[in-house]
Amino acid sequence: MARTISEIYNAIIAEKQTSAELTALQPAIDDTQTLLSDLSTTSKVAIWRLYSFIMAVAIHYHEVVFDLFKAEIEARAEEIPTLTARWYRDQALAFQFGDSLTYDGVKFKYDPINTANQIIKRAVAIDAGGQVRIKVAKLNTSTLKPEALTAPELTAAADYINEIKGAGVNVAVTSANPDDLKIDLFIRYNPQILTNTGALVDDLTTFPVIDAAEGYIENIPFNGVFNETEFIDAIQAAQGVEDAVLNSSSAKFGALAYSVIDKNYIPDAGHLALDLPSSTLTFTTETTF
Repeated sequence: MARTISEIYNAIIAEKQTSAELTALQPAIDDTQTLLSDLSTTSKVAIWRLYSFIMAVAIHYHEVVFDLFKAEIEARAEEIPTLTARWYRDQALAFQFGDSLTYDGVKFKYDPINTANQIIKRAVAIDAGGQVRIKVAKLNTSTLKPEALTAPELTAAADYINEIKGAGVNVAVTSANPDDLKIDLFIRYNPQILTNTGALVDDLTTFPVIDAAEGYIENIPFNGVFNETEFIDAIQAAQGVEDAVLNSSSAKFGALAYSVIDKNYIPDAGHLALDLPSSTLTFTTETTF
């Protein structure tokens, strides 16, 4: 940001005061206000002071021009696509279902921008070996959980990305139902708090272990990592749980069979859901499993 004329002039004078060779130049204490006051009197003003003021004015306007140039460059940079994975993700989130792009001579854009039609709420772009894969999902209006786009929505989103993508870039837009997570879990519980089915003894409609499991899954960032250790930590923090052991966990997507998870798992769809009917939750009061 450009300095004011006063700031620059005062800096020049301050620098002059540090030089022994210039101590003969008076006044010893000077600033812009003093100079301007002296100019309006009949007193003679030292030429070196005027030169310093002229230089301060020149430097000030030089810095102003630099600020304008910087702002122009930054504005231009905003208009130029960088085509990074993050850029593709941001463009996916800007997709407007039911609207057409217009070309302004520089780039394609929506005019007007209608946030109500921006149905994609979760997106990630990854480099998948010569292809940019963009995983997208919308949110269920009731549960606010990620869900797959409909066929017409996905077709429109893919066409939109194809229009704005870089020339020669292979891009695939995918949207799918959540990957399924199956768990085999042993829980030692406090019988004063939980029943042998995992329900609260004073509220048989509440199941803290299931709530903790689903809560952990829902808090994983889109295309984030399911981690078995963090999952167990979430279960052990549930009300009425004294200990928990995860015997196994496995996951699948689409029509594929379940595969055993080795510590970590990134869902192919970008999001994950607990397959409760296929899971095994064993509740016991035994001190050893």
